[in-house]
Amino acid sequence: MIANIIAGLSLLLSISLAIFYLRDRRHSKYQVENEYTNNLLKWHGEVVTILIKLRLMHAYWQPITPNEDLACLSALIEQGRFFFPNIDRSDGYGLDKSPAYRGYRNVALDFLVASYNLFYGKISRIELQEAEILQRHFTSVVFEIVRPKNRLETIRSLTDRFFEA
Repeated sequence: MIANIIAGLSLLLSISLAIFYLRDRRHSKYQVENEYTNNLLKWHGEVVTILIKLRLMHAYWQPITPNEDLACLSALIEQGRFFFPNIDRSDGYGLDKSPAYRGYRNVALDFLVASYNLFYGKISRIELQEAEILQRHFTSVVFEIVRPKNRLETIRSLTDRFFEA
């Protein structure tokens, strides 16, 4: 009888510990993912701020020479290689380049490089509209990675708090 009670308590304790372990592991996984996402969103915010500033500057002042904002966009593109590394299709493309530049540029960075090229001189109103479209495509790529609705659902499941999407 006592042996059955001890065995039952041991089983109950083991199940409880397993549940706490799995819940803690889920929280840890979420924390790692959340930190990455927050860094990505911070970088995205900096990029979009520069893109909007460049669009406004070109719309009103029509600068012809490169400026500090273009240099900042170029630096943000370089930083973006850590979020969006080049794609290796195993065809040897870019093997003569440094490791960060081997392979094919990620589409997210393609949108930014195309924006940079547009802003590198005097641009027309149509090109300003194209720059806005490129920015929206870039934001959509980040949106697909972050998946805001899924994040809200995860937060709800971990905290029992629901934030309307």
